[in-house]
Amino acid sequence: MSTDDGINRRDMIVKTAGVAGVAGALAGGGMTKALAAEPLPVGFADQPPLKENWGRQLNEVVDVTATLKADAPDLGEEGGRERHRIYSYLLMKLITRFWNGNKKGALGHYPQRLKQITARNPERYLGDQLSNPGNNRFEWDRYLGHNIACLAVDGNGEIIDFDFNHNEFFRSSAEHAEARMIRRLFSLTSIFDNWKVGTPISGKPRAAQLTDVTLYTSLESCAQCSGVMSLAGIKQIIYMQNDFTAYKIGNIMYNLANRNPIRDAKGNPVQDSQGNPVTVPGAPIPIAGSEIQLAEFDQLNKANLDFFNNSNAAQAANNKDGAFFIPEKGEPFYDNTVTSFLCSDAALDIFNRGAGKLDNKPGSPSWKPKNATPETLSNEQCWEHTKKFYDYADIEGYRGSPHKL
Repeated sequence: MSTDDGINRRDMIVKTAGVAGVAGALAGGGMTKALAAEPLPVGFADQPPLKENWGRQLNEVVDVTATLKADAPDLGEEGGRERHRIYSYLLMKLITRFWNGNKKGALGHYPQRLKQITARNPERYLGDQLSNPGNNRFEWDRYLGHNIACLAVDGNGEIIDFDFNHNEFFRSSAEHAEARMIRRLFSLTSIFDNWKVGTPISGKPRAAQLTDVTLYTSLESCAQCSGVMSLAGIKQIIYMQNDFTAYKIGNIMYNLANRNPIRDAKGNPVQDSQGNPVTVPGAPIPIAGSEIQLAEFDQLNKANLDFFNNSNAAQAANNKDGAFFIPEKGEPFYDNTVTSFLCSDAALDIFNRGAGKLDNKPGSPSWKPKNATPETLSNEQCWEHTKKFYDYADIEGYRGSPHKL
């Protein structure tokens, strides 16, 4: 996910690609089949996905439409789409609960966060606050940063954990929510946690079975997180907003990764009714919010582009009211990046609307995936489960670290 404040490439991407993303613009701008004239180097030519896609245009390489139908058949059923929306709304509710847009600190003026002012003289903005501070529990500013988070759910529909981007906290550009979550999932295979992580399988919690895990994230994953998820064997990722600087890298990895054969308990490859080997993707299945009919997906993308354009116009006109941050002493800070957008009132309003939808009962309460086991939760059970987890995280949570080690 995006982390840097001064990436000029965003200007180019938004101007050429718009909401649809970068693929079509780049392909239409001269990136044709030039690479096909050069043969694949020895070794790479033996990899079927790379060989099959070598001469294709970029817009074809990032297209996952046909493959999604085979690898994520639940998207073709309203019950399946609703199931994903339930967890997406939970993530939105968790984000609003732990909302903190103090990217440049708690002091100073944020013109794009006027609805988040909680005290004046001096102005103080909405952060990760406690309703009952005291002793060693601080009320203010336990975190500085922006609001990018992800949620992990196992194959039965049980929630494992959630986490936030902690780049600002650690002064790092690598502490992204998904990468932190993957490390958490691996650690949960060998430690005790006071939130249930699923029925043990072969003496290990279900978090060890990462090939059944679905991640829900508020922003399309970057190259680092896509790679880490691929190495971990994560099944799929549902994202609620495009990152126009991520270059559809998750789609590219999904299409170019070798597929892995499924084996039975004896280690033999599983075959379908025609005798063909059954395989799974070698990279997470990338599922945009639009694929699950998440209304907030288009809303966030549009609001993000509006934020980008308004910030540029304000800077050109030296309009301080359009700045992202004005320090107590110093020049206004004009920032058009997605991380600053995800601190703004516009973003918070959309997340609040999505969070409110978690109160609605499922329309397909008894729906389960076709490969469901007796332990697999129905949509109604998933919905009840999300409410219990939120109540737990509301008390125990520490901006993405609800469990105590």
